[in-house]
Formats: sequence, structure tokens, C-alpha cells
Amino acid sequence: MSQVNIITREQSVRVGRETTFGVTPSGSFPNAMTRFVASEPVLADGAVREMLDVNDIRVRRMDAVTPVQGLEIASKVALTQLLKATKTAAQLTTSVSAGALTPRLLLGHCMGTEFAINGSVVAVGASTTSFDVTATHGARFRRGTLIAVEISGQMEWARVVSIATDTLTVAPALSGTPATSAIVRNLYNYSMAESNTSSLAVQVAYVGDSAAQYTFNGVHGNLKFNFGEFGKLVSMALDGTAVSFTGPTSQSIPVTTITDEMDTAFPLAPQVYLTTSLTRGTTVACEKFSVELPNQWEMVRDPAATNTVTAVVDTAGRPRGVKAMVTLRFDGDYPTGYDAGTAYSLVIVQRIGTGTTASFWIWALENALLVAQPKLTKVGERLHMDLEFNVLQGTILAPVGGESAGELDALHTPLAVAFG
Repeated sequence: MSQVNIITREQSVRVGRETTFGVTPSGSFPNAMTRFVASEPVLADGAVREMLDVNDIRVRRMDAVTPVQGLEIASKVALTQLLKATKTAAQLTTSVSAGALTPRLLLGHCMGTEFAINGSVVAVGASTTSFDVTATHGARFRRGTLIAVEISGQMEWARVVSIATDTLTVAPALSGTPATSAIVRNLYNYSMAESNTSSLAVQVAYVGDSAAQYTFNGVHGNLKFNFGEFGKLVSMALDGTAVSFTGPTSQSIPVTTITDEMDTAFPLAPQVYLTTSLTRGTTVACEKFSVELPNQWEMVRDPAATNTVTAVVDTAGRPRGVKAMVTLRFDGDYPTGYDAGTAYSLVIVQRIGTGTTASFWIWALENALLVAQPKLTKVGERLHMDLEFNVLQGTILAPVGGESAGELDALHTPLAVAFG
């Protein structure tokens, strides 16, 4: 027996999307174990088997029976990651393909549908809502997704509402008509998939001892955005459950120093839109906000599979789906909106940097209804309101027929998340 002093923050974490459920992937990103820069130490304290009590009858009160080792399906592993700007080399311009960015792993797992391909440039700018991209590049875009368009040397966000060959129509209207050769960047877009059966593999290697290495398989879990206070750093966290694990053993998991594939973290200072008619620049002052993404994973059981689990399925969505909360100063219009069943657009846009390489994090909830009478609350000595929203399936953009499953997800998603 030899005890070792291991500093928990000195660790190497790797994450990959499983191609085969419960099997560590070995292909190319995202189906490959990729170094993950966590903002909090990933503790392997959840690597446990369930212990099953044996309640056999005995003649003596204290004659207990040794518990039986059960399965590993309750093993816990949590991942927390700071949200960061996207490096220029990974921004989806006309010649740049999607990069191996680890936020894609968490968002792709919990939301289910990703759209991230090359962007383009403006061929002809017709108006603040319509422009042509390079010939044949219309196929690089998808209705319902979020993009960034160059206007007078600055990038502005917009949603693609229609595509006619190479002509894009966007909303809200841009601040000006885009010039010829202006950048049109796709963002890394995520929609809530109608069918989501994805799972992750997570590896943790503590630097202090080569035998202190763990691999978790069949990882599935809930994603939480930690917005917190304005001016502070933002993170997202996966509260994961694994169906099996290996360790502690020496597994040759690399512990070499790496360079973060993302750029710098940022203080939270977004533009918040809360309106019945989305207009660029018309934002709302608020004290705080939150967005709650529902995930309800069910294990598909098979006694012949490892730990009797052969897949996981996300079944969340009803009776309540995505939830949002906004705290703002007293405004008598919102109780009226609650009584009338008014649908609001809630869009949160965090811009990092300036110029044509500025990047974004965007949360778009475009069919949000107040589910309770606005609750009066006190912030300091001032009267505020807590607005609680239930976000329904998107209805702003209707299908035209012939859409793929991923295209329908982008049109119907209650919550769209994009970065890049």
C-alpha cells in the first residue's frame, strides 16, 4: 500500500461522442476522444457500483448479510466548461470548415441536432433583409439557423427565414444593406432534436499517479447554463450519468500540456430582446435571466448488454418544455400580456470583440408564453418582476415540405443555441 498526494486540478479530461453506445470512440471528431478544458476539476467520485442490501431473515438482531455488488448504471460524472469566444481560425467563413471545438460535444449531446458548415460572402446586397450569396452557396445555409453578416466592418446576427437558391432572407432586419463581398458566417447552430439517442465517453487522468485514470461510457445528462451575475464569467455544466466505467487503472490517457481550442472567456453583458415583434436594437433592461433546457433520459434495458443498458433516449418535452425567467423592473404591460396569452420572442445575444472577427453566443426562444402572473419581487430597494416563461415549439417559420429531420428540428425547436 502506497498513498499518493494528487492535486485534483492537475488532470487531463477527454470527451468524445460514442459511435456505438457504451464503447469509447476512436474515429474522427466528434467521434474521437478530444481534450476538454474543464473549468472545475472532474472528480471520479461517482465511479461506483450500486450495493444491494440482502434482507434475509435471521434469529439475531445484528446478524446482517453482506450486501451484493450491483451494476454501474448509477455512476456520476460532471463536466463544467466556461463559455468562450471562437478563434478566427474556427469561424465558419466561406473557406473554413467546422473545427474540433469541445462545446460542440456538450451542446450536440443535450440538444441533438447540429448545423455547422462553411459560410459564404455577399454576391449582391438587395436590402437590409435580403441578399445573394456566392453562386451555389445557398445550399450552405439552413432556414431557422443563426448567422453573422458583415455590415460596415462589423458583424451582426440574424436568423435565416427563407432561402431561394442563393438568395437569403433574414430577420430581424440588418442595420444596413450588406456590401458586395461582405462576410456571411454560419454559426455553430444547435436545435432540440425530435429524436435524440446520443451518448458520450469521458476520460479523467490525474497527473499525480498514472494509475489514477478512469473512463466513463454511456454518459448522458442534463445541460445547465450558469449565467449568474452580469459582468461575471459564464459556464455550462453537464450533470452526467454513466452506465459503465473502467478504473482506477493505468489506461495510457495522455496528460501532456495543450492549447485551448477556444479563445478567451468573457464577462456576461448581452443584449436581451423581449418583445412581440423582434426589432434590431430594441432591447430590454433586466436584472437577470435564466434558461432551463429539459433533458429526461431513459435507459433502454437489455439483460444481454453491458450493465443491462443498450441505449439511452431523451424523452423530455411535455407537459412543460424549455423554461426561461427574466427579472426586470416593474412594467404593467406584462400582467396584461399574461392575461391575453401573448407570445414573446426572448433572444439573448452576447457579442465578444469587434470587427469582422467578433464572435457570438446566442440563445433564441421565439415562442415564449408567461405561465404565471408576473411575481413582484424586491431588488435592493426597488420593485421588480419575475417573468416565468414556458417556451413552446417554434411556429414563426412554417415547413414548406420536403425538409429533412434536421431541417424540421431547426424550424420547430423551442430553444436555439448558436456560437461562433
